[in-house]
Amino acid sequence: MDVATRGNTSISMQHPEIQGVSVVWLGDFNPKIFQPAWFAAEGLIRKQEAEKANIEIIHPEAVSFTLEWLRLQATRERFFVATTQEPYYEVVRDLVLGTFSLLRHTPVHKMGINTDMHFRMGSEDAWHAFGHRLAPKDLWQGILENPGMRSLTMEESRPDGYKGYIRVKVEPSARAHPGVYININDHYEVADPKSVIGSDEIRTLFERVWGESLRRSAHIAYTLLEKQ
Repeated sequence: MDVATRGNTSISMQHPEIQGVSVVWLGDFNPKIFQPAWFAAEGLIRKQEAEKANIEIIHPEAVSFTLEWLRLQATRERFFVATTQEPYYEVVRDLVLGTFSLLRHTPVHKMGINTDMHFRMGSEDAWHAFGHRLAPKDLWQGILENPGMRSLTMEESRPDGYKGYIRVKVEPSARAHPGVYININDHYEVADPKSVIGSDEIRTLFERVWGESLRRSAHIAYTLLEKQ
């Protein structure tokens, strides 16, 4: 474990112990299209993957299934794909782009590129110090006897000229203890939702910002951890 020391506490600067990325598109979808057999027929996944898919539901209102590397859900208003395997991040990107290149007339007006990271801290002291720094306890004197941070969410308008926001959530990790969970929701919207007649605008935007979104999310997470 690579550990950096700040003062009397140590912070683990290792790779996230658990991580994942998900893509959410909001629009007007036909859920029943998004089933393993269709993806295989269009060459977006392998036929063997489609045959081995764990299908949870296929219904006109909702579809949900998993592959070894992918979770996919679709409703009338929402399309969601996610992976917890870093080598498949770019495969997820290609799957989304390929899907909506074929379904280019599907109206889509919002999207989110979401990153989840669980970092194990170097010690209990480091874990507590991180929470104290993000949420100072002085304000709570006389209100709560022994306060502790359970969740902190910060948001800013997009700094890159696009419509949307960047939202950062920090919580104690439920999966790596002592650890920290950091979620970054990189949210984008089309300039004029009333003019949306297909997926071209969001698809082009997604392809353009994908790499920078993942780099920015990693930068946010590591910078937060380094501020100890």
